[in-house]
Amino acid sequence: MTRKKILWLCSWYPGKTEPFNGDFIQRHARAAALYNDIYVIHAIETDSVKIKETTGEISQSAGLTEKLIYIKRKNSWWSRMMGHYRWLSMFRQAIRDYIRENGKPDLVHVNVPMKAGLFALWMKSKYGTRFIVTEHWGIYNDVERLNYTGRSETFKHYTKKIFDKAVKFISVSRYLGEGVNRMVIPKEFEIVPNVTDTDLFFYKERSATPFRFIHVSNMVALKNAEGILEAFQSLQGKYKDVELIMVGDTDPGIRDHAKRIGLQPGSVFFKGEVPYEQVARQMQGSDCFILFSNIENSPCVIGEALCCGLPVIASRVGGVPELLDERNSLLIEKGDTAALTATMEKVISGRTNYNHKKIAEDARGKFSYMVIGKKLDEIYSGVIATS
Repeated sequence: MTRKKILWLCSWYPGKTEPFNGDFIQRHARAAALYNDIYVIHAIETDSVKIKETTGEISQSAGLTEKLIYIKRKNSWWSRMMGHYRWLSMFRQAIRDYIRENGKPDLVHVNVPMKAGLFALWMKSKYGTRFIVTEHWGIYNDVERLNYTGRSETFKHYTKKIFDKAVKFISVSRYLGEGVNRMVIPKEFEIVPNVTDTDLFFYKERSATPFRFIHVSNMVALKNAEGILEAFQSLQGKYKDVELIMVGDTDPGIRDHAKRIGLQPGSVFFKGEVPYEQVARQMQGSDCFILFSNIENSPCVIGEALCCGLPVIASRVGGVPELLDERNSLLIEKGDTAALTATMEKVISGRTNYNHKKIAEDARGKFSYMVIGKKLDEIYSGVIATS
């Protein structure tokens, strides 16, 4: 197998200032690097105290090079006005440096078209390089408050141009891809789902009691974590040996809500924002995962739960149904708290018969680094072969 040189231009990417910003893109990059030489460029303007001055950092691992540029935002009005131009200049210079050191890439891969896709357009004009684009951003619907239709005309003009000039469009879900086709431009797309780190998220057999539900999210309003608490509260009088684990909260409001509705101490456990290793351990110690969101795209957390062998109760929104089937889940309508309570009761009482080990095996075959990396390699090979 010949390893190809693929230059990744990323609008989002995790780093020192925002460790979870586009971490799913980084996992795609790591998957792609199993089969190809991936070079990531991401630049961010920041006023974080973690960054003392404008700097660039390069990290390398097997097959993957990540160049992250931190542009220190200053307080003067002139500096703030010039910030965008400084960002453009430094991103473009990073591309020039890459070409000087490595030659032209075999292909450019844009992750989230705006704004990194602007440089793919520039490279196409200047160097004749072709590019593909993966969209992760769930703004192509009528539910998201700051959706695509509410964006500026400049944003919409360049987003459309980037999609139009891309030789291939990858979406992480059919729901998102169809949204782009409906709101931006008709374009065929291929689905490559989000990656799950199966070295962390895998099945471990556990004791039967207590029965544990688990929810993992940042618990913002769209996740409807309050609805999960209310559904669980309705079960407390019937079932004594049942627990609810809530992972990822950063705002005290959700804990205050639990107190207001009278949830009993010792039955609900808030874990806050924790590293992925701890998320995996919490899932492996649970029996069923709940996601009661009002809107979703293609949530990574479902793949993680499935790889741990957990059946999923989820609201039927966005790309969620694409990830699930009757062998591993029960779907309900969004906002229907009574239906959530009844479904949780159904799972507790054993009226469902899930093979947890089989759920994990099937999920590994869909979401692992090796599987997703191979999908990306096949796409790269197909595009390059037609050049």
